[in-house]
Amino acid sequence: MMSDVKKIIEKANGKEESSKLKKTKQPAWIKPMLATLAHEPFSNKNWIYERKLDGERCVVIKKGNAVKLFSRNKKNLNDTYPELHKAFKKQYGSFIVDGEIVAFDGKITSFQKLQERMQIKNREEAKKSMVKVYYYVFDIMFAHGYDLRKITLKNRKRVLKKLIKFDDPMRFTVHKNEKGEKYYKEACRKGWEGLIAKDVNGTYVSSRSKKWLKFKCVNQQEFIIGG
Repeated sequence: MMSDVKKIIEKANGKEESSKLKKTKQPAWIKPMLATLAHEPFSNKNWIYERKLDGERCVVIKKGNAVKLFSRNKKNLNDTYPELHKAFKKQYGSFIVDGEIVAFDGKITSFQKLQERMQIKNREEAKKSMVKVYYYVFDIMFAHGYDLRKITLKNRKRVLKKLIKFDDPMRFTVHKNEKGEKYYKEACRKGWEGLIAKDVNGTYVSSRSKKWLKFKCVNQQEFIIGG
């Protein structure tokens, strides 16, 4: 299984892209990549479009049997979300993935509902919570001894789908190709928070980037108040 990562890349894009992969020590932490706010949705064959989830950003680091869930600010979330911690312990190998923890109100992700879980720090109390949570994985930065941050997003997605087993509460974040404007209108019509656009040829950087753009659905009117 240690060679699976290179095989996946070589099969999809040949040896040029896989040559960027070097065996290295697994990092103890990777600061998550952040999207830049934008206002005009667009369509481009070199970009993909994902649902913007209204939840808590979470980087999961698995090394052997040890699993750590970290918030965007590197707070340990293992005891807040024990069912996610348990689900990741069942996964094979060592890796680092990026995603969002969400709770649902009907078919819409609800940050307000998730907050009921975010306040819980005791593992046993969290297990008794009636608020079900899910982890939507949308990127993978390290896998089976290889740093994946220098390869393209489209290839990181291929590795992610091949190496991770997706069963609830773990879910793959689906995306659509090209029709960004149409998907944005659909997202707003369904009451979603918005849309994330990502450059399929982009690498993973631990900073805010214009290779990831976020488009928010605005449901309120703006007023100018003079005084």
